[in-house]
Amino acid sequence: MNTSETIASGKLNREYLWLGVVLVVAGFFRFSYLNQVSYWFDESFTLKMAEFPLLDMVERNMHDDDNPPLYYLTLKLWVYLFSNYLTAPRILSALCSMTTVAGTYFLVKEAYQTSSDSRPKPDSRYAALLAAVLVSLSPLQISWAQQVRMYAMAPTFAVWSSYFLFRAMFRKNSGKGSWILFTLLSVLQAYTHYFGLFIAIAQYGFALGYVGYQRLNQREKKVSLQTVLISGITFYFLFLPWLLVFLEHRERVDVKMPTADITWPYIGTRLAMSFDLRWFYSVTPVTGVLVAQFFLIVFLMLAIQRRPADYFVILTTLLPFLAAAIVSLYMRTVFVPRYLISAQVFALISIAVAVSNIPWKIFRRTGILLVLIAMGWLAKEQYLTRTLNVSLPGMRGAVTYLNDQREPEETVIVCNPMLFTSIVFYIDDRDQLFTQGTPRGYPYYQGTAVMRDDEYLKISELKNQSHTRVWTFDADKWFGHTWMVNLPPGWHEVSRKRFQEFNADFIIRCYEHQPPNQVATDVL
Repeated sequence: MNTSETIASGKLNREYLWLGVVLVVAGFFRFSYLNQVSYWFDESFTLKMAEFPLLDMVERNMHDDDNPPLYYLTLKLWVYLFSNYLTAPRILSALCSMTTVAGTYFLVKEAYQTSSDSRPKPDSRYAALLAAVLVSLSPLQISWAQQVRMYAMAPTFAVWSSYFLFRAMFRKNSGKGSWILFTLLSVLQAYTHYFGLFIAIAQYGFALGYVGYQRLNQREKKVSLQTVLISGITFYFLFLPWLLVFLEHRERVDVKMPTADITWPYIGTRLAMSFDLRWFYSVTPVTGVLVAQFFLIVFLMLAIQRRPADYFVILTTLLPFLAAAIVSLYMRTVFVPRYLISAQVFALISIAVAVSNIPWKIFRRTGILLVLIAMGWLAKEQYLTRTLNVSLPGMRGAVTYLNDQREPEETVIVCNPMLFTSIVFYIDDRDQLFTQGTPRGYPYYQGTAVMRDDEYLKISELKNQSHTRVWTFDADKWFGHTWMVNLPPGWHEVSRKRFQEFNADFIIRCYEHQPPNQVATDVL
């Protein structure tokens, strides 16, 4: 090994050492208090969906839900392998997010290499590490890495499919393998969340645009139109089996899912929230305008470099945000930060690259320091908020109290299916645990897709109970309302205990059929 090769090897080892440090930081924020906060509705809905037999789960997902199937299938396999519903599921999301951090590093490093040399440009090493740091500290990425939902998995496929796209397009002798991996991972992101379709459109739009650029400038062809078209057609046919289901989901959401009226101020507020500014100060539409202006400057800084990777990052950031805004304005509200979680990764990459490209060292280092301080502050605020949530008794404390006080086979009635789906994962005995009413009494988005018919109880059926005591599980300040089980005459409340959660107060009431001799007390 000659001197230059030794120096290059030493630099590479130092890069990987720093990447290891970044992953340790990412792991700290993602695994801290991972299982101490109780499951909330979206998580418990997902877990309960994975409990059903495979074919039943797929049928419910197709006809009663509005999400693609890949995460449910992966979660079902994951829980089968690791079994524990109270610890294993969130680890899947945390590991996906860790993989996204690593993928961000390799994507930026690969994307900004020169076309004739496999070694990266000098600034790409710093940009790659900085981008990985920003993703590791992003509260949006951290928050969904700690929840049992598909939002942490979607960016994983987005960054790694993009990585293989650049390998396929710009690496000499990359072969068909990179195109195959890009196509498969791009399909998987669409099967993880429907916003993955916007990322895929941006990816294929970039590839086709580069082919056109080659032809207009009569440059040596690195990418053939035929290869891009074959990949795109393969993507289409692989997603085609789910296309009709996607259209059914879209129609059901349009007709049955209520959303807030969309306005430009609403979009401005959600844009600011998409970049975690709510952890810094109150978010307003003006804040969103400032965010948009900031990224306009960032994109101009990238565009003047005229590198393919710069245009790619701009496209994969802008297209999902613009598509979400247009759909929200003319169809229904989909401008939701968690839906844009993959686009946020590319936005953070754009910041890292723009700052790393500042030509004067003192300004470049100052810019990097300011960006790191800002993201570190946001991550710290998110961490402190989760620490506070851990200190609250919440769902776990409420059900523990119920387990201790409830006699065997005593009936527990829950005020809503959304709460029922969370309670089932903490209660010792699911027998005689019901949701009040019937399936027709609730809209589909309140969890009916994962409820069985025998998990409902009409209040009129209480007269058939053999026990004289009944427990109810109610909620206050939950989604802005009070939710309560209303028992018929003859049932008298004898005790009440309140448990504070980060998004509501849960109230457990005990009723007896005979008139009680004591007055209900409210324990705060």
